[in-house]
Amino acid sequence: MHLRLVPALAFAVVLHGSGCSDAGTGDPVGPHAGSGAGGAGDGGGNDLGEIAGGVGGGSGLSTDVSVIITADNAYGFGYGTGDKLLNYFGGVENLLADEIFSCPVGHGPESYTVPARSADAGSYLYIVTYADILTTQGVLGQFFREGAEPVFTGNGAWEVCATGEDYDLGSHGPTLETVNQHIARCNGGDMDPQTTSGGWVTTEVSDRGHVVFGEANDTARDNPQPGNEFPIVCGIDEGARWMWYEWDPSRSTGSPFMWPGGSSNVIRDFLIFRLGAEFIPEPPR
Repeated sequence: MHLRLVPALAFAVVLHGSGCSDAGTGDPVGPHAGSGAGGAGDGGGNDLGEIAGGVGGGSGLSTDVSVIITADNAYGFGYGTGDKLLNYFGGVENLLADEIFSCPVGHGPESYTVPARSADAGSYLYIVTYADILTTQGVLGQFFREGAEPVFTGNGAWEVCATGEDYDLGSHGPTLETVNQHIARCNGGDMDPQTTSGGWVTTEVSDRGHVVFGEANDTARDNPQPGNEFPIVCGIDEGARWMWYEWDPSRSTGSPFMWPGGSSNVIRDFLIFRLGAEFIPEPPR
């Protein structure tokens, strides 16, 4: 597994969703398997130093954010404005199933502690991802901070932009400059609808595709099948759901979380997901 902590001026989650290799076991092992328990201290924790963020529409909370996240196969995450990333953490490429799903945290999913100032740098939480051309693809994560409701993938007003710029595992994915160029193009909405999503799309079904929420992290799996593509991931709460881009709005068979075959970039990745601060749940009163 290759872990890069990139001190860039943007906090967006960049996910590289590639199909996992079945060379690993594919099943979680250890005391936390299937429990939904765990946190940044469960192993493999990365305490991320403060990254200059500038002004933004963050929550203003003074508490750090504890993150546990994984992707099939690659991801990064951060915070930014509607126009660009302001800081960026990650750059993980998972080559084997164990690196995606298995215990302990740090061997499978990774944990991070994001300083409050970095988490409040902008008005959007971003995730960027791309996939290989094997088996399955998706991203799963949770973001916890004291004094606020948790944020999960697969829950809430997430948007996605499918850029159509393909990356292979081992490439380390798009640079920050490239991601920000694509955010500008996504905002402009002038992208080729035949090879991209044409701009930002939501969970609303459209002819340009849409965000799709998959299964919750509470169901065991033997072999991937539509509706049960993934095994339980170590350390991530059951409230999190797998998330991806549905590139086939007229789908009647298969699953957007399963590789359809072939060698062309039919899934239109790399993908940029984002969630606006106004849609992040308010602290309980």
